[in-house]
Amino acid sequence: MGNINPAYFDRVRYILSSKSQGSVITTEPIGWHSDEKELARHEQYHGIVSRFSNSSKYVGNGKDFIQLVYDIEGINAEIKLRREEKHPLTDIWTLTYSGYLDLSTWETENDQISIKFNSGGIEQLLKSRESEQVEIDRITTIDGKSIPELRPITIEFDGRRIFLKTKYDIKAVENKSYLYNQTNGQTRGSTAPVPFSLVNKSHESAQSPVTSTLVGDNSWERNANGEIGLLFFAISDRDRMLKLKFDIKFKVNFLNFDDINFFRFWLRLVTYNNGSNLNFKEHRILFTDDNYDRLQGNTFSAFFDETITLLAGESLALVFDQNFDGANGHSAHLETSIENIESSLYIDEDSFFEKSTTKAILYHDFLDRLVTIGTNKENAFYSDFLGRTDLGYPVDGPGSLTGAYHGFWIRQFDKLPIPSEEPKVENLFKPLTTSFKEAVSSLDCILPVGLSIETVGNKERVRLEELSFFYNNNVTIRLPFQVKNVKRSVATEYYYSGLEFGNEQGGTYEEACGLDEPNTKSTYTTVITKVTQKYSKVAKYRTDTYGPEFARRKPKSLNDTEDTPYDNDIFLTDLKRDLSGIFKQRKWQDDFEKEPTGIFSPETATNLRYSPFNCLIRHSWWFGGGLKKYLTDYVRYGSSMANSQLKTKLIGKPEYAENGDIINSELMKPRFFPEWIEFEHIVNFDIMQQVEGSTVILGKEVKNFYGLVEFTNEKNEKEKGFLFNLKPNGKGTWKLLKANR
Repeated sequence: MGNINPAYFDRVRYILSSKSQGSVITTEPIGWHSDEKELARHEQYHGIVSRFSNSSKYVGNGKDFIQLVYDIEGINAEIKLRREEKHPLTDIWTLTYSGYLDLSTWETENDQISIKFNSGGIEQLLKSRESEQVEIDRITTIDGKSIPELRPITIEFDGRRIFLKTKYDIKAVENKSYLYNQTNGQTRGSTAPVPFSLVNKSHESAQSPVTSTLVGDNSWERNANGEIGLLFFAISDRDRMLKLKFDIKFKVNFLNFDDINFFRFWLRLVTYNNGSNLNFKEHRILFTDDNYDRLQGNTFSAFFDETITLLAGESLALVFDQNFDGANGHSAHLETSIENIESSLYIDEDSFFEKSTTKAILYHDFLDRLVTIGTNKENAFYSDFLGRTDLGYPVDGPGSLTGAYHGFWIRQFDKLPIPSEEPKVENLFKPLTTSFKEAVSSLDCILPVGLSIETVGNKERVRLEELSFFYNNNVTIRLPFQVKNVKRSVATEYYYSGLEFGNEQGGTYEEACGLDEPNTKSTYTTVITKVTQKYSKVAKYRTDTYGPEFARRKPKSLNDTEDTPYDNDIFLTDLKRDLSGIFKQRKWQDDFEKEPTGIFSPETATNLRYSPFNCLIRHSWWFGGGLKKYLTDYVRYGSSMANSQLKTKLIGKPEYAENGDIINSELMKPRFFPEWIEFEHIVNFDIMQQVEGSTVILGKEVKNFYGLVEFTNEKNEKEKGFLFNLKPNGKGTWKLLKANR
């Protein structure tokens, strides 16, 4: 008991409390002053948390209190420890430390309880559950507590114009077509497809004809119904303007030409209508002849390059035909082989789909709900960056209109059963499922953010803000004495030889249009060669616009039993308010000085601020610290998974190309230089109050440990840095990252 301070009630007190058992002022824990207490930045989230590496021992009423709670509630129990000290001037009890006992470390021996102390509380819950996959629209927390139903917003999609290009070739081993008829004097004819093979498929209706298809058509007008095997474009889902282009060569050989009065041979582009009935509508005759000598053994060609209108329910075929009248009383035959066929067929379309809506969730509500689900605590999330006036914040934050949705929502699926007379029809819907960690890290890739746990009054909350909030350029802590035992070293972890920005998915589509999508992953290199470290901000969520556009073109009303590659993917979207009360996606006019180039239909493009290069600029104040001494060198483009030709010019900023280089002097000014500064400086009551206190900066309360620490260095000069670690016990050891001043 020699370690117990008999006078602690005079100036210091320790309070244990739990929701079920109230509070008790207890004896100072044994080993408290030798405990390795520290304040340290979270490596991933950048917020500063308290750490306590050693166990303390509790005796007397403290031991009894802990044992009672442990016996009733087990290791999940929350026991809060507060250490309070009287202010040296006012004698008012002032909080110096608070945290939670970790009952998973409980040990008892010699009538003492040994237990570790940590920041605990909501941080501990988040840490244990941040990677847990949960459904966002569930109505209970992980612990079973009821929560309100999800209240999504509505987004109106104006529609993204997409350039579709489908290509067909004729394989050398399949470059033949065959026609055959026989008759005893009647008129007989047949139709067979040009044997195209699909190479690139951008149109859902595109297909390869079945080369063995042979359809009977005895009419000289060639107006018989079609069959599915003839078609290269089968049953359009909507009205389209298609540009068709092909140049075809073929050789005609008559294998059998017997007892024929007269005949004709055709090459036709045919349109069928009425959906699967494939009724003849019209045709374009590209080649025809009725002279045996001109045709036999000779090669012919045809060229087509026109834009045609194809209505919903219509189909297209490119076919060879023959028709003939046989001599009466004789068995007549016409057998034709079309050989050495050479052709490539292209279908180009500037495609557009009518407006639609989707439900979505704004990012503040998204993270708030994930925090509630994971921690069992409502209204435990705060963010000026994501906050909105309708939530009680004074202004809409810069990231307040960032939204999220998934493919099923875009396609109008929900949890309700699909109305159908067929009870076996399955509802394909699956809820938006994600984790808190995925949600924060994906947001951080496009809009740099940090996260902390803070206490307001007696209530803990999760706080997310712009990353710069956690590296404030104002001096908030001033050390009164010259520091001692200074050690400086290179902060190699903040030098980067390579950079990558963007998204894990996007740019690769079954519809084969990825080459126009800019929001995929791009890589860049820096001048740094002494390290091989990569700064990677590649989001699990998607920001491409082609994926959602293809998904919404398959709404539930038309495709209720068909899935798409995008159904379960989560998309981020850059929104603006509309006077109607719904939300719309931001277009280039909202953020850029001039129309972007290098992208198809820039007037309908969205999420342009989320492009890899624009993300690079927003992150540049962080990775640019290591480039401070190389301002005339460049960050150079490396590679991209899709469209790197896009050029954008934000208002008041230079124009940049996704595949361009940027001189280091044009990057955002770094807030730090990669150099560690470690030293000793005593930590007394006043200094600890500075460290754990707050300062109002530009109307916002900022914890002092997120500002700059000003100190007198070994050269008796003033210097500044950002606090990364502080061990206040003993001599007081500090670790700062050098400020770029």
